Amino acid sequence: MDDLSELLIDSKSDEKFNRLFRNLIKKNKYIIEKRGSSDYYIINDGKNSLGFDISLEKYDYIKNKNLAACDTLMERIKREFYILERLISFTNGQEFLRYTVMRREEIGKGMVYDNFMGNLRRVICYTGDNVSARILDESYMKKWDVPKEVLFSVADRNMCRMLAKAEYTEKKISCGIDINCLDFKAEGNDFTVALMMCSDFREFISSKIGSRFLAAAPSKNTLLVLSEVTNDVLERLGTAIVSEYRWASHPLTTDIFHFSSTGIDIAGHFSEIDA
Repeated sequence: MDDLSELLIDSKSDEKFNRLFRNLIKKNKYIIEKRGSSDYYIINDGKNSLGFDISLEKYDYIKNKNLAACDTLMERIKREFYILERLISFTNGQEFLRYTVMRREEIGKGMVYDNFMGNLRRVICYTGDNVSARILDESYMKKWDVPKEVLFSVADRNMCRMLAKAEYTEKKISCGIDINCLDFKAEGNDFTVALMMCSDFREFISSKIGSRFLAAAPSKNTLLVLSEVTNDVLERLGTAIVSEYRWASHPLTTDIFHFSSTGIDIAGHFSEIDA
């Protein structure tokens, strides 16, 4: 099949998916308020409005021929609006609270956040699937009459549960010597690096590679935990860390974090110029 034929088929499939999607929206008594980009919609359930990126389900429908993709999308929309209803009270909503990670310059008006280390911030969010996060507006904190510290305490408890179930790969990195490394992946990119911010993280890692270790988070979906090494060995890792940061779709930091029994500090920082 030539490129033009494939493009025409994809275009027809795209139109068909959009038509199925609009029909399901109408059938379930939702309203499309606005279409942003080709795959981003603002949907209203009669009381609230939420934005949805439908690109993943559309890709699944077109490329993988998954005829159930539109139904899967509809279930996601229903779940998101259900969670919004649960957030009417702190008691009902606390099971959905988490925090994600952002850089200082990404922090926007109405976000509930605190400082982690360097340029990184913990930002309160909520989720129904542990995959994608929606930022919790500070108006909820006021409506619930709950202090920020309590929100972070609840979110941390839920993040610790996520950490206990997180997947990671054990491997060796050769930099003159073999370095023990754990490559973490949460269910969704919004939470991978945030795992290192939870209160159980040091204890969890200590049982794997020792009580003193390093962590690198060059992008939002990359968390590498390394056994403690000397500075000269660490410098050899700089090129790889900066490369990941430079080409990432969502870069975070080239800081290296040092965890020990006394707390967390920044062990070093790589610049793009030095790498």
